[in-house]
Amino acid sequence: MSGLPPSASPQKGKRRKGGGKSSEDHDQVKVYLHAVTDEQSALLTDSVNTPPLQKVKKKSGADVEFDPNPSPVPGMKTIIIRGILSQIEDAIRLINKKTGSKATLSEEAQEFWVRWVEASFPELDSRAYFLPPVYLNRVPMTRELIAGQDVLLLQSEPGQVGQTNQQGAQDPTHPRPSFQNSDLRDDAVCQRVFFCLETMSKQHNEVLVAISQLSFGQYLGEPHFAAAAVCLPLPANLPSALPRHWKRGDFDVLLIHRQYGLVVCEVKAFGDNTQTLSMSQQEINKNIGKKLKQAVSQLDKAEAMLSHLVSDIAPGLRITKTIAFPNLTAHQLQQAISGDTQLTQDLCRCLGTTDPADITGLCLCCDQLSDPKTPCDVSSHVLTELGHWWQRLVAEGWG
Repeated sequence: MSGLPPSASPQKGKRRKGGGKSSEDHDQVKVYLHAVTDEQSALLTDSVNTPPLQKVKKKSGADVEFDPNPSPVPGMKTIIIRGILSQIEDAIRLINKKTGSKATLSEEAQEFWVRWVEASFPELDSRAYFLPPVYLNRVPMTRELIAGQDVLLLQSEPGQVGQTNQQGAQDPTHPRPSFQNSDLRDDAVCQRVFFCLETMSKQHNEVLVAISQLSFGQYLGEPHFAAAAVCLPLPANLPSALPRHWKRGDFDVLLIHRQYGLVVCEVKAFGDNTQTLSMSQQEINKNIGKKLKQAVSQLDKAEAMLSHLVSDIAPGLRITKTIAFPNLTAHQLQQAISGDTQLTQDLCRCLGTTDPADITGLCLCCDQLSDPKTPCDVSSHVLTELGHWWQRLVAEGWG
């Protein structure tokens, strides 16, 4: 059975309905995974005559069967239901009638998600979890046979020196994925930020869940639970008052903190190649300003999306926003901001401060991160600086 979206949470509160059902949702054949307890499962299999699930199948028109694979949640079993939405709903209604369950489709799914989270992350109330546990680069790898050995190589841009395309003819039926140099730099800086935050969280015993590179569409995006999720707040049903393009996006780093709420970080890689490009100080400042404006816009979108997604269970949940420039110092950031009144005002609003002097201290710069040459070596000095940043950004504003 497929894993659940990382956004599933052990929140016990009831979720209210958030979106409607389109005609397309009604007419498409879907596969839905319905969880039942072992006790309920026994009621659906204990019959000397026609098996109860066969009756459900005949009456609902849906294809209904137990999943032969073990459930990821102890004490539960999974029923696979195939059909259009009305057939799935009918099948679940008939199953509930047999088992005596009074819960709605969404309520039962949410109860399963809660139990899945509790089973998958047993120390959720006492430690930090970073997902994925090992940072995964976005840059694709290709498999090549070199000197008789099967190896993985980076896919280079066309025209680059040392590009993998020069290693042999490319199979036109299996084109290699392409990437930009900026993707490599993004991977490098996101990995540093993620690893430093993980080290800091362990040292300070922070209780949180950290997720990297989560696209909006991944939230409750598992197709097998679409029938249950359709009535909940989703990226697709973001309020119409907000820009339509805000339905699409991602979170570079998202922290779900037990005490402090949500912390969302936009990571920018600019700064590592300014000398290679022979950029003047004016050009550097201009580019930093451009990246800051982009980050503010992206964080506004991320905040709106997060507020919408939790609106049914935690309206008004605290959301803290920050920007990471792992290849720039705080001094370089301050230089770029100085003299730009509008940008300063936008950053103050975005970062939640009224004092422009606080801006650089609320951003995460290379001053608080590990050396890019040894990203996994997080020194005691870095941890101290990172701890001060965390205190300024998150802890001081709490309460």
